[in-house]
Amino acid sequence: MVNLEHRLTVDDLIVEYMIYKVNNGYEPQFSTHEFMNFLYFFTSKMPVEDALYENQKLFRRFFERKAESDWDNISHMDMIYSEKDNDYIIKANYKLSDYDKSVINTYFMDNGMGKYEDFKGTVAQIRGVIKKYLSYQPKRKIDETLDVDDISLFIGKCITAEVVKNIWLSHISKQIEDHKWPEQCQDIDKYLLKMDLAKIIKLKSIKKELLDFYSVISKRIAILYQQDKNLKISNCGGSYLARANYKLLSDGYQKTFGIAFGKSKSSLDIDLAFETFKESHEINDTYFEDEEPDFETTICQIGNNNIKKLVKTLDKNIPNN
Repeated sequence: MVNLEHRLTVDDLIVEYMIYKVNNGYEPQFSTHEFMNFLYFFTSKMPVEDALYENQKLFRRFFERKAESDWDNISHMDMIYSEKDNDYIIKANYKLSDYDKSVINTYFMDNGMGKYEDFKGTVAQIRGVIKKYLSYQPKRKIDETLDVDDISLFIGKCITAEVVKNIWLSHISKQIEDHKWPEQCQDIDKYLLKMDLAKIIKLKSIKKELLDFYSVISKRIAILYQQDKNLKISNCGGSYLARANYKLLSDGYQKTFGIAFGKSKSSLDIDLAFETFKESHEINDTYFEDEEPDFETTICQIGNNNIKKLVKTLDKNIPNN
């Protein structure tokens, strides 16, 4: 809830704390106990309006206010009781986005700049305290030693096969553009997995790189999917959590992802609630400077017949598979 003086409230601080955690690679959740410890720490550094120090009462009030004024009855965070922790856990969901920072007081501070990236003035001080508090917490990791069920692994393989296909096509598109690769030889099954044309025409092969990528990323996706059946992964704007999932997933493999999905390249949106894989890229047609470029978008169903076939071929190429 925005006040006329744009003074920081505890509701603002809850949103700021969650956004910082999600966007900086921490677990996209916190217990009420964790937040109360943070609140005591924060108020020793800076003032906060309307603070409450009763865990459940504070968050029930927060959710009620947000539902009435900002979230239009569609929650952007969830409050779930955990028997394991004997506490309520506040979790970011896929609705948390730029919108959430635009409806709190920090957006209007520092001469109305309202940019999350500003590192001046009061907003920077607020986020600096959050940063200092969280600097001792471990970052979010995927436990790759976990066992995954066959369905989750198959889903992971199908998604990764789609990603591998896009990386392959982007890679050879650049080679074709440089007149190094025959334009008619784009089939991944025939010209990478079966004969590895790059070696024949004396170019650097990316077969080993893509097979390693496929093996690791498919299991990472399977683990994330096993934990969240509505899993979303995105390398572009929109949902903070979907973007955080992409960063987590691509850790150590940013360069390989970047062949197709790097800066100014294709966007990637995976939505397992609807089992869709969406890729969008700018069309290379000439357009005037004052015009917006056109984009071509491909949406396919995860696990379609073509991808199932590619999964089988990729699996055959994995050593000891």
